[in-house]
Amino acid sequence: MLALAALAACKGASRRAAPPPPTLDAAPAIDARPAPGGWFPDDASIKAHVDELASPALRGRGDGTADEAAAATRVAAWLREAGAEPAGDDGYLTRFEYPGGKSQNVVGVIRGADPQAGHVVVGAHYDHLGQDERGIYLGADDNASGTAGLVAIAAALAHDGQRPRRTVVVVAFGAEEAGLHGSAAYVARPALPLAEAAAMINLDMIGRPEFLAAKDYAMARAFVAKDAIGALTSPGATALADLAHQAGAAVGRPVVAASDFGPLEDQIRPLVEQRGDQASFAAAGVPYLWFSTSMHDDYHLPSDTPDKVDPGTIAAVGRMVVAVIAGMPDRAALRPAADAR
Repeated sequence: MLALAALAACKGASRRAAPPPPTLDAAPAIDARPAPGGWFPDDASIKAHVDELASPALRGRGDGTADEAAAATRVAAWLREAGAEPAGDDGYLTRFEYPGGKSQNVVGVIRGADPQAGHVVVGAHYDHLGQDERGIYLGADDNASGTAGLVAIAAALAHDGQRPRRTVVVVAFGAEEAGLHGSAAYVARPALPLAEAAAMINLDMIGRPEFLAAKDYAMARAFVAKDAIGALTSPGATALADLAHQAGAAVGRPVVAASDFGPLEDQIRPLVEQRGDQASFAAAGVPYLWFSTSMHDDYHLPSDTPDKVDPGTIAAVGRMVVAVIAGMPDRAALRPAADAR
């Protein structure tokens, strides 16, 4: 139980109404040749993105600050370089207001080969806690790691010969730390209709090489692999859990999921499922899969620095996401199970 409880990294969700979603211009169908085991950005490029996003120059990317806005501009440039098309209100950016501030999401799209197959949303928050008298909260693992993974996944999916069958919307959420406001804003006004979303995949704290590294979880580490990747799915989403396990095996990293714990899942789930951006999508009825390498002793401290992040682990999770997207069944096969309670 401790193992899955430690997956959580964030705070509760907030939602509000918004205008109807925009639509993207139609694109012609192309041949799909997904290659989950094919090209993926190298560790050096992933590390460079973590280092830049978690640099002192961005002063912790605090919600609603100019530093957060500067970080969003950098993520937008990375998504452009990766080959994702802009899908925000203003290029890649969609601005929104939340109680106490203003922020922006960064939204791109990789068009799939089958326009009738719906889409998958892959998300990660890029904001963090800013700075105070204790120092700068660099947020290298939370969540520069997930953002770097998001950009790498976009690049892999847009790479020659690896375009997926299903369209993929990639979203870097702002104002997550203040209450999941970026994902709530996206759900209120998505780039593509959520009724056509097969699933949402969330990346939050995916950069530490050791699973459950926090001292408080020393006992739990006796029961899980040291290099495991944590996963949480919508209740009853067995197809997503199975895909996560298969993808982990393919990259040589075991997956620990809440659904692996049988009757204990009902005790684990309430502790974690509302503490990440996937909660906003779950509230809208979209099945989700959340990957994390879990809690550590630098969580929400200035000591969450880039030198402690392992780009190879981020790449492993990224490859897993590409594999999950390629293997994901039709929406009809996902939704009935995902709606189970």
